[in-house]
Amino acid sequence: MLSKEEKTESLIRKLGTEPPSRENIWGNLLFLIPLFSIGFILFCLSFYPITAPLIHIPTLFPDFLWIAIVGAISFWVLSRLRFPEESFSKTSKLPILFGLVWILYSSGLYGWDLISGHEFSHHIGRCSAIIFLSSILLCGSGFSLLKKGNPGNPILSSAVLSVFSLALANFCLKFVCGDQSSYHIFFSHGLPSLFLFFIGFFVLKNILKW
Repeated sequence: MLSKEEKTESLIRKLGTEPPSRENIWGNLLFLIPLFSIGFILFCLSFYPITAPLIHIPTLFPDFLWIAIVGAISFWVLSRLRFPEESFSKTSKLPILFGLVWILYSSGLYGWDLISGHEFSHHIGRCSAIIFLSSILLCGSGFSLLKKGNPGNPILSSAVLSVFSLALANFCLKFVCGDQSSYHIFFSHGLPSLFLFFIGFFVLKNILKW
């Protein structure tokens, strides 16, 4: 049985003999079609009397735009995070940092409301369950971006893929969740996303390892 060092050396030797694959930008962008389709369908359903009460059109600022940015950057990184990515390592951690900023923003907003004495509803709801289920379904798009080659850094790739799936899940959730209070955003969106990030990271790390 080969050791880890021998597996690494064998993989490097194999990838070194393979011709570089041509970058297919339009092929990568095809994986964004389901996301835009979901958003477009939800937007159209918001105009029908029967489905309108179930659909919420999110405001662009502040966190909806930031979630969209995190998802777009994660998509961009995943489309390039294949072996070797040494020249790409400086910006490959951006999705993780941007996702952390969103968590800190939601916690800071909740803390500010507590200090200011603002009244807000203590509503949790089913948003955390929606994030969990939808992130599992949407994680397949990230796997499709990595299927063309083994990631040189499985740990980093697992973290970015986890951020990507959670960003897409939170993006879609904004269309069905109308509670924008700081308490709800922090405890139903922010904390569950942070918890699911670590779960997804450890699960994906075992899947993407060499």
